[in-house]
Amino acid sequence: IVDSKQGKIASAETLSRWENTAGELVFPGEYIGIMEKSGLITRFDYYMFEMVCKKLSQWKDSEFRDVTLSCNLTRITISEKDFVQKIKEISDKYDFDRSKLLIEITEDSIEKNLIVAMLNIIEIKKLGFCIALDDIGSGYTSFVSLCEYPIDVVKIDRQILLLAGTEKGKKLFMGIVSLAHYLNLKVVCEGVETEEQSKLVTESECDYIQGWYYSKALPEKKAEKF
Repeated sequence: IVDSKQGKIASAETLSRWENTAGELVFPGEYIGIMEKSGLITRFDYYMFEMVCKKLSQWKDSEFRDVTLSCNLTRITISEKDFVQKIKEISDKYDFDRSKLLIEITEDSIEKNLIVAMLNIIEIKKLGFCIALDDIGSGYTSFVSLCEYPIDVVKIDRQILLLAGTEKGKKLFMGIVSLAHYLNLKVVCEGVETEEQSKLVTESECDYIQGWYYSKALPEKKAEKF
């Protein structure tokens, strides 16, 4: 994720891949749904969260100390009653700046169990973590959420970027960026794959750019080298 003004890497989104018995990488779309149905997704979410905490603690005194890492958590996990306790227990095991860990949530995460999810998000914000609302424009998002939840960052869905190829779509894209800034939120545009798209996003004063134009997903060591 690149700072659009400085042209420097500001952060990265942590992703998972499953290496099967044939040594092939399987993408999340093929196993996350199965984990949800089998009841394993919460264990997996906390595992991913701990890996991010561990990596940030390793980076604390390195050349990567200013890089933020984001972690996606599913609606099932965020709606658990002991969610805050588990997040605190895991993060307390590691020494790192919690403001460097961005927890990404989606609108459907909130809607799973409205009251519990809202309270959980408020409490983890108090613990020092930053919160991002993912997939703005994907169909789930309500503008009410931008006011009700302690959100620091919004991530514009790639579908909105694709619409920006038209005059009306461009106005919509720039309007979302302006609205977020008016609410003192930072904005990330996802799915940027071409120089033309990168230029459009930069001109819109969007804060950060994410997408294959800069890099596809990389394994840990290759990402650090990059």
